[in-house]
Amino acid sequence: MTNKQILKHIRALAHEECANYHAGNCALTDERCHIINTNYQSVQDGAIDCDYFLEVVLPADWDLQDLVAYALWYGGDDSEAPEEIYPQSLRQCDICQQPYWHTTSEPACCADCAKSDEI
Repeated sequence: MTNKQILKHIRALAHEECANYHAGNCALTDERCHIINTNYQSVQDGAIDCDYFLEVVLPADWDLQDLVAYALWYGGDDSEAPEEIYPQSLRQCDICQQPYWHTTSEPACCADCAKSDEI
């Protein structure tokens, strides 16, 4: 999943779940909703610009929260990092359609689906 896709899911979650979001405006600031700072292209750069969203709304979607946490924690240049710490890519599971970190040693599905497939 790319940063652009992550930001799209963040925007959708804010529209669906944020108690302060009303018709494109934020009830806390009485201004246009600023969940995504358009001056930044990625989560690592600071594109998520709402502390309320990060603390209260984002935990409603565990998968998205994990993606954001991973992007914030491991953001930046990881070209010299060992493969076991930094997975190669974020992919969508062929079975359950959820995002997961794929390494060359894993099948083309997430760990949960791989386990259920083995049983």
